[in-house]
Amino acid sequence: MRFALVHLLDSAHDLGGGFDMENMFGLIPNRDGEGMTQPWKTPENYRYTDRPEVPFIVASHLPWEEEFGRLPTVFLARSPGDVVVSRYHHMTRHEGKFEGSLAEFAADPEHGVPELVAYLASWQPHLDAPNLVAVTYEQLKADPVDSFGRLTVGLGVEAESLALEAALEAASVDRMRKVEAESGVGQPQAYDFDDPDARRVRKAKVGGWREEMDDDTIALLIAEIEATPPARELLERLGLMPGPIGP
Repeated sequence: MRFALVHLLDSAHDLGGGFDMENMFGLIPNRDGEGMTQPWKTPENYRYTDRPEVPFIVASHLPWEEEFGRLPTVFLARSPGDVVVSRYHHMTRHEGKFEGSLAEFAADPEHGVPELVAYLASWQPHLDAPNLVAVTYEQLKADPVDSFGRLTVGLGVEAESLALEAALEAASVDRMRKVEAESGVGQPQAYDFDDPDARRVRKAKVGGWREEMDDDTIALLIAEIEATPPARELLERLGLMPGPIGP
């Protein structure tokens, strides 16, 4: 979505093009707190301070905090199983910051299911805030233009359907894989691009987590959510609550 937004803003404000998955942070930086992202990806490195007509948008992975209640905010959610699997591959094969199995990662209190459930619970009381729009990955896959449109409206960005479609095409999975192969994604460490699970742009699949999680890990995921009512309520409202283990 960041890459699509970058292309939408580029087209709307004639920013010169040439955006890839590294320099895009100069237009939509990370706002994740001190020491939580590479220095060149922070708001201090925003490149368009002299263009007040360009919306200043930041991406954040933080739990809810008061600042989110004062600004136009989009909460982008995804199936918790897919989030855990994606993050596992990201931290093991892409960043090399975790060693161990998927089951061990899911149980890890700092990176796995407990951390994700607490994050979701922090946002639940604010889903009805007038400044917040919630959009899911699954909605974006099922109805890309309409869902992307709700996202942009939530950020105060006006765009016609044709512009939304063009931005989404520029940020398609195939296009992003090509860009990642050519420019990387702004990571300071090397990773094996020939390993599909090491790439930033991986499967882009809905529900793939059930192909990788064993029954015990699925049971852990569901139990942690069940034990945290705000997280369960958020997932149920967004249609993302994982179902029971199949036969």
